[in-house]
Amino acid sequence: MSATKAKAVIHDNDGHVDDLLSSMLLWLSPNVDLQAVTITNGDCYAPESFRALLKMATYLGLEGPEIALSEDSVPYPFPDNWRKESRIINDLPIFGDISLKKLYQDGQGRRSETLIKDCLSNSREPVTIVATGPLTNVAKVFEDRPELKDKVEEFVIMGGAIKVPGNVEREDKDGTAEWNIFADPVALKIILDLGVPVKLITLDVTNQLPLNKDFLARLEQQAKTHSASKLALSLWSLVKGYDYYFWDTVTVAAVMDPNIFSFKEIRVNIVTEGASQGRLTTHLFGGRKVKAAIKVNSKAFEDLLLNTLAIR
Repeated sequence: MSATKAKAVIHDNDGHVDDLLSSMLLWLSPNVDLQAVTITNGDCYAPESFRALLKMATYLGLEGPEIALSEDSVPYPFPDNWRKESRIINDLPIFGDISLKKLYQDGQGRRSETLIKDCLSNSREPVTIVATGPLTNVAKVFEDRPELKDKVEEFVIMGGAIKVPGNVEREDKDGTAEWNIFADPVALKIILDLGVPVKLITLDVTNQLPLNKDFLARLEQQAKTHSASKLALSLWSLVKGYDYYFWDTVTVAAVMDPNIFSFKEIRVNIVTEGASQGRLTTHLFGGRKVKAAIKVNSKAFEDLLLNTLAIR
Protein backbone atom coordinates (compact mmCIF):
# COMPACT_ATOMS: atom_id res chain seq x y z
CA MET A 1 0.00 0.00 0.00
CA SER A 2 1.04 3.66 -0.37
CA ALA A 3 3.36 5.11 2.27
CA THR A 4 1.70 8.54 2.01
CA LYS A 5 0.07 10.14 5.04
CA ALA A 6 -3.34 8.69 5.87
CA LYS A 7 -6.24 10.92 4.84
CA ALA A 8 -8.44 12.31 7.64
CA VAL A 9 -12.01 11.18 6.97
CA ILE A 10 -15.50 11.54 8.45
CA HIS A 11 -17.99 8.95 7.21
CA ASP A 12 -21.65 9.98 7.25
CA ASN A 13 -23.92 7.12 6.24
CA ASP A 14 -27.47 5.84 6.53
CA GLY A 15 -26.81 2.48 8.09
CA HIS A 16 -27.75 -0.16 5.50
CA VAL A 17 -25.63 -3.20 4.67
CA ASP A 18 -23.27 -1.44 2.27
CA ASP A 19 -23.00 1.63 4.52
CA LEU A 20 -21.83 -0.46 7.46
CA LEU A 21 -19.42 -2.37 5.25
CA SER A 22 -18.08 0.95 3.98
CA SER A 23 -17.39 2.16 7.51
CA MET A 24 -15.51 -1.06 8.18
CA LEU A 25 -13.41 -0.64 5.04
CA LEU A 26 -12.48 2.95 5.94
CA TRP A 27 -11.63 1.82 9.46
CA LEU A 28 -9.29 -0.89 8.21
CA SER A 29 -7.67 1.02 5.35
CA PRO A 30 -4.07 2.08 6.03
CA ASN A 31 -4.65 5.04 3.72
CA VAL A 32 -7.43 6.46 5.91
CA ASP A 33 -7.45 8.05 9.35
CA LEU A 34 -11.13 7.64 10.26
CA GLN A 35 -12.08 10.53 12.56
CA ALA A 36 -15.79 9.88 13.08
CA VAL A 37 -18.71 7.77 11.88
CA THR A 38 -22.14 9.40 11.87
CA ILE A 39 -25.47 7.78 11.05
CA THR A 40 -28.37 9.45 9.27
CA ASN A 41 -31.90 8.16 9.74
CA GLY A 42 -32.23 7.27 6.04
CA ASP A 43 -32.16 3.69 4.74
CA CYS A 44 -32.23 2.37 8.30
CA TYR A 45 -33.53 3.00 11.78
CA ALA A 46 -30.61 5.00 13.11
CA PRO A 47 -30.55 3.55 16.65
CA GLU A 48 -30.47 0.01 15.21
CA SER A 49 -27.60 0.80 12.85
CA PHE A 50 -25.78 2.60 15.65
CA ARG A 51 -25.95 -0.54 17.79
CA ALA A 52 -24.93 -2.70 14.83
CA LEU A 53 -21.85 -0.57 14.20
CA LEU A 54 -20.87 -0.81 17.86
CA LYS A 55 -21.18 -4.58 17.63
CA MET A 56 -19.07 -4.68 14.46
CA ALA A 57 -16.30 -2.61 16.05
CA THR A 58 -16.40 -4.77 19.19
CA TYR A 59 -16.31 -7.99 17.18
CA LEU A 60 -13.25 -6.84 15.24
CA GLY A 61 -11.52 -5.23 18.21
CA LEU A 62 -11.30 -1.88 16.44
CA GLU A 63 -10.23 1.40 18.00
CA GLY A 64 -10.44 5.05 17.09
CA PRO A 65 -13.39 7.11 15.90
CA GLU A 66 -16.43 8.10 17.89
CA ILE A 67 -19.77 6.90 16.51
CA ALA A 68 -22.78 9.23 16.54
CA LEU A 69 -26.31 9.28 15.16
CA SER A 70 -29.29 11.46 14.41
CA GLU A 71 -32.84 10.17 14.76
CA ASP A 72 -34.29 13.11 12.82
CA SER A 73 -36.22 11.96 9.78
CA VAL A 74 -34.99 12.79 6.32
CA PRO A 75 -37.52 14.85 4.35
CA TYR A 76 -38.53 11.94 2.09
CA PRO A 77 -38.03 8.65 3.97
CA PHE A 78 -36.86 5.40 2.43
CA PRO A 79 -39.33 2.47 2.21
CA ASP A 80 -39.94 0.92 5.59
CA ASN A 81 -39.19 -2.62 4.41
CA TRP A 82 -35.69 -1.49 3.43
CA ARG A 83 -35.09 0.26 6.74
CA LYS A 84 -36.08 -2.84 8.73
CA GLU A 85 -32.89 -4.54 7.54
CA SER A 86 -31.04 -2.66 10.28
CA ARG A 87 -32.93 -4.68 12.90
CA ILE A 88 -31.99 -7.95 11.21
CA ILE A 89 -28.31 -6.96 11.17
CA ASN A 90 -28.34 -6.65 14.95
CA ASP A 91 -29.53 -10.23 15.29
CA LEU A 92 -26.86 -11.83 13.09
CA PRO A 93 -25.46 -15.01 14.71
CA ILE A 94 -21.93 -13.66 14.32
CA PHE A 95 -22.70 -11.22 17.16
CA GLY A 96 -23.78 -13.99 19.54
CA ASP A 97 -20.91 -13.51 22.01
CA ILE A 98 -20.79 -9.71 21.92
CA SER A 99 -22.54 -9.43 25.29
CA LEU A 100 -19.50 -11.09 26.90
CA LYS A 101 -17.18 -8.30 25.70
CA LYS A 102 -16.83 -4.65 26.60
CA LEU A 103 -18.79 -2.74 23.96
CA TYR A 104 -16.76 -0.44 21.70
CA GLN A 105 -18.43 2.71 23.02
CA ASP A 106 -20.56 3.50 26.07
CA GLY A 107 -23.76 5.52 26.12
CA GLN A 108 -26.41 6.41 23.59
CA GLY A 109 -24.19 8.37 21.23
CA ARG A 110 -23.99 12.08 20.52
CA ARG A 111 -25.85 13.78 17.70
CA SER A 112 -24.20 13.45 14.32
CA GLU A 113 -24.05 17.19 13.70
CA THR A 114 -22.37 17.82 17.06
CA LEU A 115 -19.65 15.27 16.40
CA ILE A 116 -18.98 16.53 12.86
CA LYS A 117 -18.68 20.11 14.15
CA ASP A 118 -16.28 19.03 16.89
CA CYS A 119 -14.11 17.04 14.49
CA LEU A 120 -13.85 19.87 11.99
CA SER A 121 -13.31 22.55 14.64
CA ASN A 122 -10.46 20.64 16.27
CA SER A 123 -8.79 19.20 13.18
CA ARG A 124 -5.33 20.52 12.32
CA GLU A 125 -5.63 19.33 8.73
CA PRO A 126 -8.35 19.38 6.07
CA VAL A 127 -10.89 16.58 6.42
CA THR A 128 -12.58 14.58 3.68
CA ILE A 129 -16.29 14.01 4.32
CA VAL A 130 -17.59 10.83 2.73
CA ALA A 131 -21.38 10.65 2.51
CA THR A 132 -23.06 7.39 1.52
CA GLY A 133 -26.60 8.38 2.49
CA PRO A 134 -28.78 11.50 2.35
CA LEU A 135 -26.83 14.65 3.23
CA THR A 136 -29.36 15.82 5.83
CA ASN A 137 -27.02 15.86 8.84
CA VAL A 138 -24.01 17.12 6.93
CA ALA A 139 -25.95 20.05 5.48
CA LYS A 140 -27.15 21.06 8.96
CA VAL A 141 -23.54 21.42 10.09
CA PHE A 142 -22.77 24.04 7.46
CA GLU A 143 -26.10 25.83 7.78
CA ASP A 144 -25.20 26.40 11.43
CA ARG A 145 -21.41 26.84 11.05
CA PRO A 146 -20.67 27.87 7.44
CA GLU A 147 -17.09 28.82 8.34
CA LEU A 148 -16.31 25.13 8.91
CA LYS A 149 -16.25 24.62 5.15
CA ASP A 150 -12.66 25.86 5.30
CA LYS A 151 -11.78 22.69 7.24
CA VAL A 152 -13.10 20.40 4.47
CA GLU A 153 -10.74 19.14 1.79
CA GLU A 154 -13.51 17.63 -0.30
CA PHE A 155 -16.85 15.86 -0.19
CA VAL A 156 -17.09 12.39 -1.72
CA ILE A 157 -20.76 11.63 -2.24
CA MET A 158 -22.64 8.52 -3.34
CA GLY A 159 -25.65 9.85 -5.16
CA GLY A 160 -27.32 10.86 -8.36
CA ALA A 161 -27.73 9.53 -11.88
CA ILE A 162 -26.58 11.38 -14.97
CA LYS A 163 -26.82 9.32 -18.15
CA VAL A 164 -28.66 6.35 -16.62
CA PRO A 165 -32.13 6.04 -15.05
CA GLY A 166 -32.59 6.71 -11.35
CA ASN A 167 -33.74 4.13 -8.82
CA VAL A 168 -36.68 5.93 -7.20
CA GLU A 169 -39.78 4.09 -8.34
CA ARG A 170 -42.85 6.01 -7.22
CA GLU A 171 -46.04 6.80 -9.11
CA ASP A 172 -45.65 10.53 -8.51
CA LYS A 173 -42.03 10.66 -9.74
CA ASP A 174 -40.49 10.27 -13.18
CA GLY A 175 -37.70 7.79 -12.34
CA THR A 176 -34.75 10.13 -12.94
CA ALA A 177 -33.61 10.44 -9.31
CA GLU A 178 -31.34 8.30 -7.14
CA TRP A 179 -32.55 7.61 -3.59
CA ASN A 180 -29.82 9.32 -1.53
CA ILE A 181 -30.38 12.61 -3.35
CA PHE A 182 -34.15 12.22 -3.65
CA ALA A 183 -34.47 11.80 0.12
CA ASP A 184 -33.10 15.32 0.68
CA PRO A 185 -32.28 17.22 -2.52
CA VAL A 186 -32.05 20.55 -0.72
CA ALA A 187 -29.22 19.16 1.42
CA LEU A 188 -27.15 18.42 -1.69
CA LYS A 189 -27.81 21.93 -2.98
CA ILE A 190 -26.51 23.34 0.31
CA ILE A 191 -23.32 21.31 -0.03
CA LEU A 192 -22.79 22.26 -3.68
CA ASP A 193 -23.28 25.94 -2.85
CA LEU A 194 -20.42 25.85 -0.32
CA GLY A 195 -17.91 25.87 -3.15
CA VAL A 196 -15.87 23.04 -1.62
CA PRO A 197 -14.58 20.40 -4.08
CA VAL A 198 -17.08 17.57 -4.63
CA LYS A 199 -16.63 14.13 -6.12
CA LEU A 200 -19.81 12.32 -7.13
CA ILE A 201 -20.09 8.56 -7.38
CA THR A 202 -23.32 8.15 -9.31
CA LEU A 203 -25.37 5.22 -10.52
CA ASP A 204 -23.55 5.61 -13.85
CA VAL A 205 -20.52 4.01 -12.18
CA THR A 206 -22.12 1.79 -9.54
CA ASN A 207 -24.30 0.13 -12.19
CA GLN A 208 -21.07 -1.25 -13.65
CA LEU A 209 -20.27 -3.10 -10.42
CA PRO A 210 -22.84 -5.65 -9.24
CA LEU A 211 -22.16 -7.78 -6.20
CA ASN A 212 -21.20 -11.03 -7.94
CA LYS A 213 -20.68 -14.73 -7.23
CA ASP A 214 -16.97 -14.75 -8.06
CA PHE A 215 -16.27 -11.96 -5.58
CA LEU A 216 -18.32 -13.66 -2.87
CA ALA A 217 -16.52 -16.97 -3.52
CA ARG A 218 -13.15 -15.28 -2.99
CA LEU A 219 -14.48 -13.58 0.12
CA GLU A 220 -15.76 -16.90 1.46
CA GLN A 221 -12.26 -18.38 1.22
CA GLN A 222 -10.83 -15.41 3.12
CA ALA A 223 -13.56 -15.68 5.75
CA LYS A 224 -12.05 -18.96 6.95
CA THR A 225 -9.06 -17.13 8.38
CA HIS A 226 -9.97 -13.42 8.59
CA SER A 227 -12.58 -11.97 10.96
CA ALA A 228 -13.33 -8.91 8.84
CA SER A 229 -13.98 -11.08 5.79
CA LYS A 230 -16.25 -13.33 7.87
CA LEU A 231 -18.22 -10.32 9.08
CA ALA A 232 -18.48 -8.87 5.57
CA LEU A 233 -19.73 -12.21 4.26
CA SER A 234 -22.41 -12.29 6.96
CA LEU A 235 -23.60 -8.81 6.03
CA TRP A 236 -23.64 -9.40 2.28
CA SER A 237 -25.53 -12.67 2.84
CA LEU A 238 -28.54 -10.56 3.85
CA VAL A 239 -28.90 -9.27 0.29
CA LYS A 240 -28.22 -12.56 -1.48
CA GLY A 241 -30.72 -13.08 -4.28
CA TYR A 242 -31.32 -9.35 -4.82
CA ASP A 243 -29.95 -7.12 -7.56
CA TYR A 244 -27.35 -5.55 -5.30
CA TYR A 245 -24.44 -3.32 -6.27
CA PHE A 246 -21.28 -2.00 -4.68
CA TRP A 247 -22.90 1.42 -4.19
CA ASP A 248 -21.29 2.69 -1.02
CA THR A 249 -18.21 0.49 -1.07
CA VAL A 250 -17.29 1.98 -4.45
CA THR A 251 -17.66 5.42 -2.93
CA VAL A 252 -15.26 4.78 -0.05
CA ALA A 253 -12.86 3.12 -2.48
CA ALA A 254 -12.59 6.52 -4.19
CA VAL A 255 -11.00 7.75 -0.94
CA MET A 256 -8.96 4.62 -0.22
CA ASP A 257 -7.43 4.53 -3.71
CA PRO A 258 -8.60 7.25 -6.12
CA ASN A 259 -6.10 6.04 -8.74
CA ILE A 260 -8.41 3.19 -9.80
CA PHE A 261 -11.05 5.74 -10.92
CA SER A 262 -11.44 8.06 -13.88
CA PHE A 263 -13.19 11.35 -13.15
CA LYS A 264 -14.63 14.05 -15.39
CA GLU A 265 -15.35 17.64 -14.41
CA ILE A 266 -18.97 18.56 -15.12
CA ARG A 267 -21.45 21.24 -14.07
CA VAL A 268 -24.61 20.15 -12.31
CA ASN A 269 -27.78 21.48 -10.76
CA ILE A 270 -30.25 19.63 -8.57
CA VAL A 271 -34.03 19.55 -9.01
CA THR A 272 -35.50 20.06 -5.54
CA GLU A 273 -39.22 19.49 -6.15
CA GLY A 274 -41.81 18.11 -8.54
CA ALA A 275 -41.84 14.89 -10.57
CA SER A 276 -38.07 15.08 -11.14
CA GLN A 277 -37.20 15.80 -7.51
CA GLY A 278 -33.63 14.67 -6.83
CA ARG A 279 -32.59 14.64 -10.48
CA LEU A 280 -29.11 15.87 -11.38
CA THR A 281 -29.08 18.04 -14.48
CA THR A 282 -25.88 18.81 -16.38
CA HIS A 283 -24.96 22.11 -18.01
CA LEU A 284 -22.23 23.59 -20.20
CA PHE A 285 -22.47 26.87 -18.30
CA GLY A 286 -23.82 27.69 -14.87
CA GLY A 287 -24.49 25.08 -12.24
CA ARG A 288 -21.80 23.88 -9.86
CA LYS A 289 -18.55 22.20 -10.84
CA VAL A 290 -18.09 18.67 -9.56
CA LYS A 291 -15.88 15.74 -10.48
CA ALA A 292 -18.05 12.80 -11.47
CA ALA A 293 -16.62 9.30 -11.58
CA ILE A 294 -17.07 7.87 -15.05
CA LYS A 295 -15.15 4.62 -14.79
CA VAL A 296 -13.52 2.34 -12.23
CA ASN A 297 -11.11 -0.55 -12.72
CA SER A 298 -13.38 -3.35 -11.52
CA LYS A 299 -10.61 -5.88 -10.86
CA ALA A 300 -8.54 -3.36 -8.93
CA PHE A 301 -11.64 -2.36 -6.98
CA GLU A 302 -12.52 -5.92 -5.96
CA ASP A 303 -8.88 -6.61 -5.09
CA LEU A 304 -8.81 -3.46 -2.93
CA LEU A 305 -11.86 -4.64 -0.99
CA LEU A 306 -10.57 -8.14 -0.49
CA ASN A 307 -7.08 -7.00 0.50
CA THR A 308 -8.53 -4.57 3.01
CA LEU A 309 -10.87 -7.20 4.47
CA ALA A 310 -7.85 -9.49 4.92
CA ILE A 311 -6.11 -7.00 7.21
CA ARG A 312 -7.95 -8.31 10.27
